[in-house]
Parts: sequence; C-alpha cells; structure tokens
Amino acid sequence: MKVFGKKIPRGNLLIYFSFTVVSLCILLIVSAVRAENVTKLIKNSLYSGHQKSFTIINSEDEKQWENVIPDIEVEYEHFAIYVPMRSSDVALRGVYVNGDIEQPPMLSGEYFDHSTAWTDQRKAVLGKNHEKDVSVRDGKKYYRYNDTDYEVIGIMGTKEESRINQMVLIDFKSAIGIAGINTRYVLDTKNEANIYDIGQKIYDLFTYPAEVLIGLQEQNDSTGLAAYLSGDMIMDTMYVMILISFSLSTVLITFIWFRFRRQLFYAWKLSGYRKCPVCLEIAKRFYVIAGAGFVAGIILMFIISNIVPDVDIVFMDVCRAFGMTLGLGTLILCFCYVVNNNKKL
Repeated sequence: MKVFGKKIPRGNLLIYFSFTVVSLCILLIVSAVRAENVTKLIKNSLYSGHQKSFTIINSEDEKQWENVIPDIEVEYEHFAIYVPMRSSDVALRGVYVNGDIEQPPMLSGEYFDHSTAWTDQRKAVLGKNHEKDVSVRDGKKYYRYNDTDYEVIGIMGTKEESRINQMVLIDFKSAIGIAGINTRYVLDTKNEANIYDIGQKIYDLFTYPAEVLIGLQEQNDSTGLAAYLSGDMIMDTMYVMILISFSLSTVLITFIWFRFRRQLFYAWKLSGYRKCPVCLEIAKRFYVIAGAGFVAGIILMFIISNIVPDVDIVFMDVCRAFGMTLGLGTLILCFCYVVNNNKKL
C-alpha cells in the first residue's frame, strides 16, 4: 500500500492504526479518571468521601502531635490529617500529608507533600481567588493571614467556580498553632481499610489526660454486592473492559504483523543473524510504528478536547498514557514474539 507515494507494508499500517486507537482510548480513560477524581474532590471539599472526623480534648501538651506523627508515618503511608478551622474571612484548613494522596487541580506551583506540610516554616496553598492577595519578596510569594506571612508554594483551582477556588490551606503545625491541639480533625486515607487502623493508632498514642474521640467501628454498608454495584466500580469495570477489548484486537494485529514478516525473519535466519540482534531489530521496528500511532492518538485527543468542552487533557495525562501504552505494547510484543516462535502461525 502506498502512502504519499511511498510503499508502506500492510502490517505496519495495521499496527499504526491499532496503536492510534489504543493510545486515544488510554488518553480518554486517563483524562476521564482524572476528571472524575477532581469532581469527587470538589464535591467533598478536598476529602476523598470516606474520611473520618475525630476530636482531641483535654490535651495539656500543645506539641503532642510531634510525638505522635513520627510513629504513625513510619507504619502507614498514603494518608492525610486535616484541621478544619473557623474563619470569617476565608475557608481555612490545616494539612498534614504522608505519602501519595488525591491532590486538587494545581494551576501553578506544587501541592503539599510531607516536607512542606510537616514543617516549622509557614507554608500555604491558595485557591485561585486569593491569588490577588499574594505579595512577592526576594523571589518568593507570600500570603498574609492574621498578621502572619505564609510562603505560597502553589495555587489550586478549577475553571468553573468551586469551593476549592475559595480555600486556603496551611501547613499542619501552623494550623495547630492557631486552632490549638484540642480541636476537630479529619483523617483521610487513600485506602479506606487503613482509616480504622490509623485511627486506632492515633487513639493509642495520645497519652492521658488527652482523649481522642473517634468512632472506630467498621461499617458494612459498602461491602458485598453494594460495593460491586457502586457507580465508581461500574465505571472502573467499563474502562477496564474497553481497554481489554482494544488490547486483544492489538494482539491479533501484532500476530498478523509477524505473519507478514515471516519471509524477512527466515532470510535473517539463513543469513546467520543471532537471536538477540533479531529481537532488537523487531522491537525497534515495532516501537517506531507504535510510537507514531501514539503521536497520532495525542493529536486526535487534542482535536477532540478543542471540539468537546467536557474533554480536557493535561501534560500528566499524556505522561501516564505514554507509560501505559509503552507497557501494554511491550507485553503484546513479547507475548506475540514468544508464541510466533513456538508455533507456525
């Protein structure tokens, strides 16, 4: 088959179109999952939706968290502790972060990590509506609250008006300094099952006379059939099934691609090529074609995102899609190569 006056093998075209479709599918799924997570965060005011509130009372040591946090972070990962704070001016909240948690959409800078959330230096992440109140000194941005300056490490927000745009998040120690240790907290974990273990750990670590008021009984309303029929599970299953369908079709097309090259492989074998150089040559040709298909998928995705307002794509979506496409392509290539060598297709 000729394209732009140049003869292109049919197998190459099949692989190219297959990876164009697969890449576009993965980009759409990654973008949709990110959009769902952002929508869920906005709906739950930055909480995951299965967070647990607790209260500390009677603590006489304002620095008791400095003894508790190190013990928790060694044993558990991927959780956050928030300090909701009452303020007539802004929606203010303190944040402690350990590991990987769901992050709000960032317009600039970075969201809190462990080093910026658990620090003696005052840090803040602002909703975009507060960006007008930022001042710049010595190349750094600062936000002033209650006559205290906080270094701004990031601006978060959404295109549409949302609660996130109005919020101000500050580091955990600064929040405790304002609200005091005897206040209400919110524990949020990436894995819902960990919330009871971490809650129990916090309960055990606070020493008398301090008390941690937290309900740790496990709830069963999200188990069994109800969990599998939840909206999130149905959508995740649909995404997986779509990806599997396209992957299986790509496996079939890769087998066809190998079949079209039997004479070439046979010629290499008669010429005395070793197995390793042959594998590298096959991989090079396969990845070049698959890469071209991935680029075509990105171009189509950008066209779709410009036509359909609800479809959005960011740089991290492309990076995640590239990693998934590379991994999927490698698995398909290895599988088809092994089967093709063991059977006469």
